[in-house]
Amino acid sequence: MRALRFAGRFLLYALGIVAALWILGASFAFSRWAGFVLLAVIAAILYATAPRWVRWLPGLLVFGVLNSLLGLITRHVPTNPSVAVSAGVAGLLLAFYTIGCIISYHYDATHLSAVDRLALLMYLFCMIWPAFAPNNLATVTPVVAWSTSIGMAVLIASFAAHRVGRGKRPVGA
Repeated sequence: MRALRFAGRFLLYALGIVAALWILGASFAFSRWAGFVLLAVIAAILYATAPRWVRWLPGLLVFGVLNSLLGLITRHVPTNPSVAVSAGVAGLLLAFYTIGCIISYHYDATHLSAVDRLALLMYLFCMIWPAFAPNNLATVTPVVAWSTSIGMAVLIASFAAHRVGRGKRPVGA
């Protein structure tokens, strides 16, 4: 029964994410202002509910790690074998998702500071930003390079400050 409830929740959340992204795209197509207002509402909701979804984030990012690893090995997008992916793009995405998975796993969801929440929001933004920009997976584009670099840097800095602030050793030290 527990597995059935988990599967139902997972599908409901996945459907909610797809619907939110679709509505966000439609609102930007309608008006830039409407898109930015909806984006602010979504960010506020994610900020307020961060202690709930940060516990799920590592489990979802594992799929990104596996997709990136398969892309690095096969040089093709796992979901579309006709699309080639460069080793640079696959490597950047592998690092991005691995760092996000590891750090979000070690976050204490009950003690997230405002900086932690903002860093997690920035990480999520950096995750979806390349999807809205025209890019080519055959080469490392500035959008992908900057997005992954900023997302990783913000998350690492926030986590290090979080751990040091709690009197714990930072990861890797």
